[in-house]
Amino acid sequence: MIEEMVEVACYAGGRYPERPQRVTWRGEEHEVESVESEWQEPRRRCFLVRLKGERFLQLYYYERPDRWTAVEVGGE
Repeated sequence: MIEEMVEVACYAGGRYPERPQRVTWRGEEHEVESVESEWQEPRRRCFLVRLKGERFLQLYYYERPDRWTAVEVGGE
């Protein structure tokens, strides 16, 4: 499982990040259709998202050094 660097546009109401909305991954922008789950791990905030087109990514936000990574995963 190799994490790839990505850019993520998020909704941030009371905290950042709150809900991913768009992901620039492998040079293309993708709309997030839904956030399937989210959880906190030591050093990072995690999201399982469904992109339009039935692809799934696990997104990881590292507060320090303020970066996002992603891993493509199979559908549920």
